[in-house]
Amino acid sequence: MIAAPILNTFQHLIGEHQTFLEAKRIAKQFSLSELPVLITGKIGTGKDHFAQAIHLGSSRSSEPFISVNCSTHSEESLMQELFGSNGNSGAFQKTARGTLFLDEVWHMPASVQAQLLKALDSVMEKPRIICASTDECTDHTFRQDLFYRLNILTLTLPELSERKSDIPLLTQFFLTNSGQQLLIEPTVFPMLEQHTFEGNVRELKNAADYMAAVSSGGTIHPYDLPPYIRGAIDGKTSKKKAKLLTLMEKAEFLFILETIKALNEKGEPASRRIISEHSKNTQTSLTPQQVRSRLDYLEKKDYVTKSRGRAGTKITLEGLDFLETLKNQMI
Repeated sequence: MIAAPILNTFQHLIGEHQTFLEAKRIAKQFSLSELPVLITGKIGTGKDHFAQAIHLGSSRSSEPFISVNCSTHSEESLMQELFGSNGNSGAFQKTARGTLFLDEVWHMPASVQAQLLKALDSVMEKPRIICASTDECTDHTFRQDLFYRLNILTLTLPELSERKSDIPLLTQFFLTNSGQQLLIEPTVFPMLEQHTFEGNVRELKNAADYMAAVSSGGTIHPYDLPPYIRGAIDGKTSKKKAKLLTLMEKAEFLFILETIKALNEKGEPASRRIISEHSKNTQTSLTPQQVRSRLDYLEKKDYVTKSRGRAGTKITLEGLDFLETLKNQMI
């Protein structure tokens, strides 16, 4: 006997960015309705997880949830998968009191569209339909009458690039779920935030799984990042042309980067004011305005990233390399 898959509830949808929280709020409202839902979003944004959460938050939660990907079946096999054959029930009948999730719905062949529309119009007891797609419906062969039956409650999920502040939270979540007790060196997070995650949360999970597999000593270090992420960052670094700095500028940048790195490692905010206060007891005394101009330069070089709120400024992989260069030059 095959065990039923464990579905995701709203508690399993991890994120604190406002765009994600708004999508989650809307999804919770949709779970209270019986109307069809259309979820759109790029690959890896969690469309299937949101569909499962909507089902489990609905009055149909104790009934079956079946997912069918419309892009992975031939026309004949998709027809059989949805409506059965030779006396066997299909997903449409099995989820009559539950939820039928149609992934990549715009790839559904015309004959299957016609059968689905007929079933929706003629069957008294029918499933709640949740559909998903990575793009808009641009296929002119998709029936308009079925399109407007499915496109009622719409939900668009944000890409990971729109909520980069969730990357540390998600990374920690995935590493915790790996079954290992792992710490993360703080400088790893800005490196991850620099990467363009075209695979979104799914790609970030892959990166976390890689780091968990290759790490040793219980702590994730920058060199534990997947090669394709390290390589992209190293490529950016190699293209940077070093500015001829004065001895005073080198001393100021050395102090600022060392201070930011130390604050990042402690999990403390690295603001202009705090960096300025730290400088008062050194030979490199800087006003908040002077710190700001130095940080602007460092940010343009991708040596630091500046964030609003408590997070403050973070040192990047390029910044760590630049810091080591400055240390060697100042010896």
